[in-house]
Amino acid sequence: MTHTLGTLQEQIKRIGEALHGQLRSLRVAVVAYRTKEYKGGQEKFAVLDFTGDRDELAAFLQRQRAEGGGEEMIEEALHAALTRLRWTAGARKVAVLMGDEQPKPEEQPRSREWAKALAQRGIVLHTVTASQTAWIYYIPNQGGEWKQQLQGLPEAQKRVFKLPFYVELSDLGGGISVSSWESKELILWLLAFGLGLNEQQAKAQVDVNRFFEWSKQRDQEDAAAPARKPPESGAPVFAWLRESSDWKSPHHFEGLLEHLGRHLQLSGPPRAQELALTDPGLERFPVLYLSGRKALKWTHTQRQRLKAHLENGGFLIADACCADPEFDQSLRALCAELFPAAPLTRLPPAHPIFAIGHRIDKVRRSAKPCTGTLAAVEPELYGLELPDPHGPRPRLALIYSPHDLGGAWRAGPLGLPVMHAPEDGLALSANLFLWALTQ
Repeated sequence: MTHTLGTLQEQIKRIGEALHGQLRSLRVAVVAYRTKEYKGGQEKFAVLDFTGDRDELAAFLQRQRAEGGGEEMIEEALHAALTRLRWTAGARKVAVLMGDEQPKPEEQPRSREWAKALAQRGIVLHTVTASQTAWIYYIPNQGGEWKQQLQGLPEAQKRVFKLPFYVELSDLGGGISVSSWESKELILWLLAFGLGLNEQQAKAQVDVNRFFEWSKQRDQEDAAAPARKPPESGAPVFAWLRESSDWKSPHHFEGLLEHLGRHLQLSGPPRAQELALTDPGLERFPVLYLSGRKALKWTHTQRQRLKAHLENGGFLIADACCADPEFDQSLRALCAELFPAAPLTRLPPAHPIFAIGHRIDKVRRSAKPCTGTLAAVEPELYGLELPDPHGPRPRLALIYSPHDLGGAWRAGPLGLPVMHAPEDGLALSANLFLWALTQ
């Protein structure tokens, strides 16, 4: 199990980051189990309940060690997954059992019952045999050394070995059983389980080499991040509006900031500051950005402050994450409530916003999130005009994208854009912010 745990420790943050770019939301829990005979310095059993914090998840895994031997506590682990984790109602639920040794025959019935119970709760159970070591424990010792027994087996047979009991558990749990000999295979299966792919789809759609290249690039970017940290003053900033439903949904905000930094002449790198409508100093941020899922839940006071901010010359860019219908309806209702005389209308193809930075006639976009099926269509943006407090003509005070733009701000490793092709979504987003910051 050493290579399995090592891969998780090294790549779990990137696996979560890659899946987050493809899913509406992602929360992960871990049940770490050892053997009944274990007497080392680690806990025999440890549980991390569901979290969306990838740093917390990585820290939990870093504390684990693959040590000790004996009969693995599979029955207890499956029971904990069922009873000790707070599964979200209505979500797609997946459990993955990873190990290299199956329990004794007398210990197996209870594990079967827990696998069935998971399936009854709508939790799909997949199993991953760590085949590199599973052969060691599975081949019975008949008077000779296990290395001698293993030596005569074909390499291909060793690589694809699956513990028979693991195959049985996945059948009972409605999932699939796979083998993992090396890190690439383990990552392939975890990404596939997260995306809901079967074995054939996973091998056809998930490019693990591309994932590793992307992961290395992200590690380099993170390592260089302190040197790129923007100063507290100097560069114009825009406010990223906090909201009480599901507001923090852009997947790679830094990708847009880097792009803007290459196209704007600023005294320092552009940056975004998280801000609530009730925070003091809102007027210092002429450009506000809002993205989210589900209906907006601003109070009357918050709505009126937004109204005053826009009427006094402020600008709002709104973005429906994953084209969420609840967000769309509530955003349109909010505009109608605050500005009944200023309808939210679609911007025509000839509007100068489509040429202010990048000339955009068509964008590649999918009709539904994360399908990977792109078609060239006219960009769809909606604008709301208000009287300009500094001039005689009306001005754009709000621009709304009903098709997720934030998910395109950095290309992910899985080849399934949230909605816009990364290059097109980033170009369109840059035009919006260039307009807001310069007009």
